[in-house]
Amino acid sequence: MTDGAVFQRRKRNLSQHKQIRKSLGLNVQNYSEASEDSSLQLFDNCSFLNDMPLAFCIIELVFDAAGHGVDFVFRYCNDEMAVVEGIPVSEMLNRSFYEVFENGDKKWLVTYADVALNGNKHILQDYSPEIDKTLIIYCFQPASGYCACVLIPS
Repeated sequence: MTDGAVFQRRKRNLSQHKQIRKSLGLNVQNYSEASEDSSLQLFDNCSFLNDMPLAFCIIELVFDAAGHGVDFVFRYCNDEMAVVEGIPVSEMLNRSFYEVFENGDKKWLVTYADVALNGNKHILQDYSPEIDKTLIIYCFQPASGYCACVLIPS
């Protein structure tokens, strides 16, 4: 964010994301349940990924009242995600990262926010103390406000 253009784009995308969430009836403060009539229908098309041998998830960014990204919610996780994370899918779905990993490292949030808001793609390679593994994570935007990740333990 060294130039004003990048900042302005992020600011516009944040505003668009808030408007979309409002039009879909999604409350910023209540993220434990996904709306049936929202863009979350995207996840209906993910069922073919359930048995994929790579960990895959889609997360939704969560904002505070001031519009700052503060957390993310697991909206879809395939079976391999449970193997990599060491947590059953049922304990991740529709729960925030900080509910699943109470001492979670916020370093991931900045990258996921960039993907969810700006559509940028990222490849991360870093140690995750939550699961005691080094991961390579491929991130992309499947829909505005969401970040999809493929996790590969290295």
